[in-house]
Amino acid sequence: MISFVTWKWQAAGTSRTFSSAHVNVLYAMVKRHYPNPFRFICITDDPEGLDDRIDWIQIPVRFDDLISPQGKRFPNCYCRLWAFSREAIILGERILSLDIDCIILDDLRPLVDRDEDFVGWSDDEHFADGKIAGGIYLLRTGSMPHIWEDFDPEKSPTQAFERGNQGSDQGWMSYKIYPPKGKFTVGDGLIKINWTTPGWRRAPKDARIVFTNGVKPPWSSEIQARYPWVKDHWR
Repeated sequence: MISFVTWKWQAAGTSRTFSSAHVNVLYAMVKRHYPNPFRFICITDDPEGLDDRIDWIQIPVRFDDLISPQGKRFPNCYCRLWAFSREAIILGERILSLDIDCIILDDLRPLVDRDEDFVGWSDDEHFADGKIAGGIYLLRTGSMPHIWEDFDPEKSPTQAFERGNQGSDQGWMSYKIYPPKGKFTVGDGLIKINWTTPGWRRAPKDARIVFTNGVKPPWSSEIQARYPWVKDHWR
């Protein structure tokens, strides 16, 4: 059984605030677009308000004082690297990690039904060279513990940044894993919202998941006005 996993915590200085209501919408989208049995797990510091059908675990580690080498305006998501630890087997044998602020439009089975230990979103046509995006990945838990065990909060962020890897957890993933043995690309239906045309009433053709990281989230009135189809799917 696959486990869909997302993270929610409140960190000082971040530009976005995520709520249990947002997690509940993500769960509802997964339920609509994945007909097989699954677990949905939120790793959080505050489970209040989560749908009763959502499993949750206390966030196991925090790096709140760690500042990205790119500066304070970049989010600190290093805690999510814990998913690569040996202890993360408690999440299940296989997980699909998802950002809260994505929009699911179509069947998730083609993303889940893969045999690789790790499949990362690494679209060479659209991303900078050497990048694995952190918004989604498929992982056989415990298969790549070195990603977590080699992480040194005092040294690793700078190591990754000096090699040209942007972001926090995705920067370290890119530094350690790229090129991944398994890749998700636009051919799998994964796109960013700013790759689409504003004003369209219908969702982008062939899109499976649309990610809004780096832009405003799907619950913002600005995004829903700019991309009217969002309201039909983010629910």
